[in-house]
Amino acid sequence: MLDMQTKYDIYMSYKKAWIAKELAMELAMRSEKDSYAHLPSMCHVLERSNPGSIVSYSCKENGEFNNFCMCLSAWREGWIHCIPVIIVDGSFLKSYYKGTLLTACTQDANKQIFPLAFGIYSGENTEIWSWFFSMLKHSLMHRDDLYIVSDRHEGIISSVHSVFSHAQHGYCVYHILANLKTRFRGTQKTVSWKFLQTARVGSVYECEEYLQMMDSEDPRIRTYLERMGHDKWSGAYASRNRYSVMMSNNAESLNAVNATAREYPMCKLIEFIIARMQKWFSQR
Repeated sequence: MLDMQTKYDIYMSYKKAWIAKELAMELAMRSEKDSYAHLPSMCHVLERSNPGSIVSYSCKENGEFNNFCMCLSAWREGWIHCIPVIIVDGSFLKSYYKGTLLTACTQDANKQIFPLAFGIYSGENTEIWSWFFSMLKHSLMHRDDLYIVSDRHEGIISSVHSVFSHAQHGYCVYHILANLKTRFRGTQKTVSWKFLQTARVGSVYECEEYLQMMDSEDPRIRTYLERMGHDKWSGAYASRNRYSVMMSNNAESLNAVNATAREYPMCKLIEFIIARMQKWFSQR
């Protein structure tokens, strides 16, 4: 609306602007319904043009779209050369039919974001993560020393335990820090750097030193962290190397890159993700 007023001196209602935007997007990208109808042929072309890729979709009993997942061959082959850490995150789609975009990534030897898989699910429930992790397990080579980093979503916690039972699961320290600030009011000023240092240090002795510093802020913080389990957030207590990946911001960054495209119809969103990942691979 503002662009039309500024550039063309045309004034319109919000409803008219919305309808015009929908029509323009339909002309440029297909309608939402046409995009879903085009999905099966798109999956076929992706698998044929990228040998070794795993691309799948499924529908509900009534014929409605259920889920979509892709793990391209370049991502599958590159996984074995990256650190054995999978970072996952989810974000809501903004298109007409909504849904959830799931992201899994890792880090390469240059500490750059390396995509592993993308999934789209029609809803948002605990089953969504069980399905996505099952697809990851089927698509990626087994790594004995696997570490998974995420927020504390209940669906993720239960799914990691059931699907990747051999993996160590750690939480994003920034999500924990946000919870600390919410639970323990008055600790915002200094608890941030103290907690982040507590999580990052490599020895139990140093970790205890910073925990004692947080005791001066609020003794309840230690109890809260102990109940969660020190191995879930502390590098010093981790039973497996998490390669200094203390946050899930890599996966969140991927979702941020795709933020605008989350309004697109299904196939256009997939095309956008593939094009962006191809650009990254080409530049690197």
